[in-house]
Amino acid sequence: MNLQLALDFTNYDDALAVAKKTADAVDFVEAGTPLIKAEGLSVITRLKKEFPDKMIVADMKTADVGDLEVEMAAKAGADIMTILGACPLETIESGIKKAWELGTIKVAVDLIGVDDVKRKVKELIPLKPDYILVHTGIDEQKAGKDPLKKVISIAKVSHIPMIIAGGINEDIAKRVCEVEDVDIVIVGGAITSADDPQRVARSIKNIIKDY
Repeated sequence: MNLQLALDFTNYDDALAVAKKTADAVDFVEAGTPLIKAEGLSVITRLKKEFPDKMIVADMKTADVGDLEVEMAAKAGADIMTILGACPLETIESGIKKAWELGTIKVAVDLIGVDDVKRKVKELIPLKPDYILVHTGIDEQKAGKDPLKKVISIAKVSHIPMIIAGGINEDIAKRVCEVEDVDIVIVGGAITSADDPQRVARSIKNIIKDY
């Protein structure tokens, strides 16, 4: 499994400081939605320049004009971008087709806000997204939602590579390793809010690296 660092900051310098501290442990560096909204798409270009050996993810959470936003993310230097699974299938399909056309970027469909995830994944299978992002949002985490329940449910109906996000810490990372088809583990707050981000990033990487 690969470790993705979610930089959900609103200031580039703060994000960069954590990214530099943890660069030796992470595989993918994510420009989080708040960071993109605060700093603009240029933040993707800046991260790509700073970390040329890392996969750069643009958490665009696209809800319309999928093809346009895929192209925008690709031009900025993103290797992966996100489209919301709750948006129309036409939007998702247009984004995926544009990604195929460009050949330089992949699409992850984010299931945040989708109630019936098994049904949605069955609808997505013919569209052939690169990844399914199983995302337990911050508000859902506060309500006690288990991020692994959706993953286990999806694994029963699809073998599209999965990304898991939302509330992942060292303890949950151990449980993630028991689930098939998870390719990327996204960790944000457990690393970025830690007193020692490098230690936590290295610990989680060591937990998942052999799976």
